[in-house]
Amino acid sequence: MEGAAISNIMDNNLIFDVGMHTGEDAAYYLAKGFRVVGVDADPNLIESARDHFSNYLIINQLTLLSFALSNKDNEELDFHISQNTEWSSLRKPISDRRSLYKETIKVKSKRLSSLMVEFGVPYYCKIDVEAYDKVCLETLLDLSELPRFLSVEKECTDESEAITDEEALVTLNMLKRLGYGKFKLVDQSSLSVLRPDRVFYRDNGTLFEMTEFTRAILRKLRIARTNRERLSKKFKFIFQPGSTGPFGEELDYEWMDYETARKALIFHRNSYMKQKKAVNYGFWCDWHAKSK
Repeated sequence: MEGAAISNIMDNNLIFDVGMHTGEDAAYYLAKGFRVVGVDADPNLIESARDHFSNYLIINQLTLLSFALSNKDNEELDFHISQNTEWSSLRKPISDRRSLYKETIKVKSKRLSSLMVEFGVPYYCKIDVEAYDKVCLETLLDLSELPRFLSVEKECTDESEAITDEEALVTLNMLKRLGYGKFKLVDQSSLSVLRPDRVFYRDNGTLFEMTEFTRAILRKLRIARTNRERLSKKFKFIFQPGSTGPFGEELDYEWMDYETARKALIFHRNSYMKQKKAVNYGFWCDWHAKSK
């Protein structure tokens, strides 16, 4: 459908949480006063969210949708549930990382572009749908206007799938094709924005490793010991493990242009893969993008 753009207008008070999971990100957006459209393929997670966020549902600040995001509307697809629900996916090998596959269910599909036509183009869209992130982005070629800010998982592979640096760039390239011109790369374990010219990954996990003595001193002084703790203190919200964290202009450091972002991805990906404990799916980062 590229070339037949659908006219739409961005809503500055709307956020899409695509791959809502347990609502660890939606809770932050709701607390900031945004209206949220939360989407997840796992109906059990959506039902749990109905209970947990019932107050927001009552005042129509939250809309919950149970769909798998795909390139077609209203198809019935196999969705593979993992015992680690962060790994549930339309691709079974993703759900079976560490042999944690649980079951397969039938779900209905939606194009992300169709949801934006129906509910409005959000100010920010978070996408985390385990290996279908690029497919979500491709559907946005339908639209005449896109979210001001967008985040998307950089790559998603199974245990045996080794991809090249060029293959790892497909999501960034898709963002550029959509017209996004500014980028930040965020390590999701720590929520750290990765600098293009500074080593972050070491064999101990990251560049910064503290002794227990140092940790004890920081605890006593009530100083944040990790970047996640620092951000939680700064934004007065506890960013749970697995959450995407701050977004847009809340992120640290300067935005990178495409060429700098491309080089940063290859630099950090290679430094991660050199670690003794590196696994094919372990370079867990998100691209955050800003329209030009």
